[in-house]
This record gives sequence, C-alpha cells and structure tokens, in this order.
Amino acid sequence: MKPRPLLAAALTGTALTAAPAVAQDDMRAAQDRYNAAMNETASAERMMSGEVSHVFRQLGEVRDLILDPAGQRVEYILYETPMIGRIYGGEDGFLRWDNVEIERGAGTSLDLRIDDPASAESKDRLTITRSEADDRLVSRIIGGEMMFADGQMREIDDILFDPDTGALQHYVVEFDTESLYTEDTRLVPAAMVSLDEERGTWIVAQPVTYTYETWIF
Repeated sequence: MKPRPLLAAALTGTALTAAPAVAQDDMRAAQDRYNAAMNETASAERMMSGEVSHVFRQLGEVRDLILDPAGQRVEYILYETPMIGRIYGGEDGFLRWDNVEIERGAGTSLDLRIDDPASAESKDRLTITRSEADDRLVSRIIGGEMMFADGQMREIDDILFDPDTGALQHYVVEFDTESLYTEDTRLVPAAMVSLDEERGTWIVAQPVTYTYETWIF
C-alpha cells in the first residue's frame, strides 16, 4: 500500500509541469481566434475613420453607422462631404449597406466603395427620426457600457461585423479598466447581447461562468 502516496505525488508533479504548457496552448488558441476574427470581420471603429468613393471620385467621409431596428446588423452608412467637395456640388448623404464594398484604406481605416452613384442618397431621404436613431448609432454604442451577469459595467471598445452582410458578430469589451499601459479586451458574441431600453444599457445574457475569448495585444 506504500506506493500510493508516491504515485499521487508523481501525478501532482506531472500536473504542475503540464500547467505552463496548457497555459501556452490557451494563449496560442486565443491568438488564433484573434487572427481569425481580424481576417473575417470588419471593425466599426476603423470604418468610421474611412472614406466613401465612387471609382476615383471621393464622395465624403464616413460619419456614422446605423443599425437595423433589431440591432443585429448595419443598415445605413452616413457620410459627410468635405467643404472642398461642397464647392463642386457634393452634399452629405447616406448609403444602404447592400450597396457598398469594403476596401482597406490608408493606415488602419476601412474605406467604402460604391459602383452605382445613384445608390448614394441625399440625407433628406433618410426618414429615421433622431429619437429612433439614438440607440442605433454605432458612435453612441462604442464608448458606452455593457452590463454583465456579475453586475459589472464594462466599456464597449468596438463592434465587429460581417463585411458581406453587415451582421454584428462580436462586441469588443474592455475588462481591465484599472490598467494604464495594457489592455484586457474580450470578444462577446453579438447574439448574447441585447438592449435594455428602459435603462438604455446593453446587457449580456450569459452565466457568470461564461468563458470569454481573449484578445491578445
């Protein structure tokens, strides 16, 4: 009966030795998820610093994105024409998501291209009221807070969506708000997020034990 403690000690030692390897595997898996998300989705924050163009003519700069009433996909893109563009007859307008193609812009921005200039509509044709748009404007959602099952409020850093359909895929949420030099942002699947209209707060319907996908920076 004496070998049992030795066997237990040996198993414990093996587990301790394996722990760092497991942690490294988890980090590699998280990095793979990060790379996949970057390749497969488009960042709303990056798009809102992009430009809208038709062939070689710039129409304007992206001003905001508007979600559909269900908050599940991007429905409209608002753009504003620079002052020099107004001199040549340009004006602020909007695009429906179905009419645009995403292109990588200068730096980190995402630009939008339209093939048919008729798809750019004048701003006075957008019938959404200010009150209706408030909870659907991406610029208002980013920088806002999200409530989790543990009762904590955390800041929304970005929204990732499908570049083909405009469907929301993930919210990027800051978890460590105390750190000055490092970021601890996590991916929260959009399907788990809803708007509490009474409180005006985005909430996550998930158990406290939910395992978040970690973004590695």
